[in-house]
Amino acid sequence: MKRLITFALVLCLVLLSFSKASAQESGDFKFGFRAGYYFRANAFGAGVYGTYGLTNWLNIEPGVNMILKKHCSVDVYCDFQVPLEIATYWTVYPIVGVSVNDITSHNGAVDGWAGGLNLGLGTRYELNSRWSANLQVKWMGRFPRQHQSAVIAAVGIDYNF
Repeated sequence: MKRLITFALVLCLVLLSFSKASAQESGDFKFGFRAGYYFRANAFGAGVYGTYGLTNWLNIEPGVNMILKKHCSVDVYCDFQVPLEIATYWTVYPIVGVSVNDITSHNGAVDGWAGGLNLGLGTRYELNSRWSANLQVKWMGRFPRQHQSAVIAAVGIDYNF
């Protein structure tokens, strides 16, 4: 796990050195569908989200994922993203956010409802002027301490209004 976090941080620093902010205009709105895998819970999740450009350099993304596993229910989150333009149609964005969720860990223990801190990295590729595809990897630290943290790898597609 430490290697994954170290790799993500180094990758983010490298990408920041070759990028510029302002990949999205203030006021832009995207609505999308995302599906992913929750590691440690050994479960798939699928849900919807909306991304709104607060400024030219800051996006907010609230969303909800249904977790497709017995004794799990939902992951509700709100993430902030700083879109960094790598190429004309490709952006990378660090993720910082909060979540509330009901996830069962991999050993079958019912962890129950918990709050969490999300940290991650995502990338978005614009397919055309309206559609884009994205990929995210997020670490979700869950609190209180007895709840196990999760890593989420997800792919999505969104429509730009």
